[in-house]
Amino acid sequence: MMKPRPNRPIAGGTNNNLGLRRYDYWRTGYGPHFLPELNFCLAQAGEYHCKPNYLTGNFEHTHQTQIFYHLSGEAVFEYPAGGRAAVASGDLLIIPPYHAFTYSSRLGMKYHWFVLEGEWARVLGEMKVQQRRLGYDAEIEALLIELREVLILRKPGYPLRSIGVFYELMARVEEISGASTVPESAYPEAVRNALIFLRENYAVPFDAAQTAATVGLSQSHLRALFDKWLGESPKQFHTRCRIDQARRLLNEQRLPVVEVAFHVGFTDPHHFSRVFKQITGVAPSYYGKAQGVQTGLSG
Repeated sequence: MMKPRPNRPIAGGTNNNLGLRRYDYWRTGYGPHFLPELNFCLAQAGEYHCKPNYLTGNFEHTHQTQIFYHLSGEAVFEYPAGGRAAVASGDLLIIPPYHAFTYSSRLGMKYHWFVLEGEWARVLGEMKVQQRRLGYDAEIEALLIELREVLILRKPGYPLRSIGVFYELMARVEEISGASTVPESAYPEAVRNALIFLRENYAVPFDAAQTAATVGLSQSHLRALFDKWLGESPKQFHTRCRIDQARRLLNEQRLPVVEVAFHVGFTDPHHFSRVFKQITGVAPSYYGKAQGVQTGLSG
């Protein structure tokens, strides 16, 4: 059972309002920078709703491991070894210490972020830049909020508690991670263009012929490329985009299930509910009940 999300404050931050020029909303917690009994610790965690023309990178945290979980909005991730990649909702970025990078947004974006101080945490896998395409997951976001609040409240034992939440977070990442850690920038151009087309048209019924024609390939060739690089078909990816968007609407805007179904392109709310449960493991009504929202479906 997914944990209930800790309540967000209505507005504000924890840095004396110094972030007003960069953020519409921010909230940050600070942890220890050294614990002699541990190899690493959680030094900082926050949530940021960034204004247009936002830019961040390793400028202030060069010696720390930085981890981003992108929620929404347009963003670009750039680093010398991997070039340039678009960042979508549900992308997890893991950047080791001393790796130059920029993470920017022309129109604004929302993300969670935290930094690890000390040795490289082995649970993160190989010490390299990673872009994991997880899709939006409400449990991951709930754990990130909990991690931030642990560092803000700083109750006795909070350094150990924050590490416990971090390991729980990574367990969830491994549980749902089936996608390749290869950056999207490494995909063939046709695959990248198809991904953009499918994301932008999530609310439109999937059309294999139109998708293939848009990128100048045959349907069979495009499907073979998707199988190789993503491990799923274009239709499966399109459906996942729809469900990711539906989860955001249920979780952030608390819309009724019926309304969400139509918003993401399903004409039959009951069919939407079946597909939603197949992909996420829970019914969309679970989100509605957890948030006190009317589902609009009987039963």
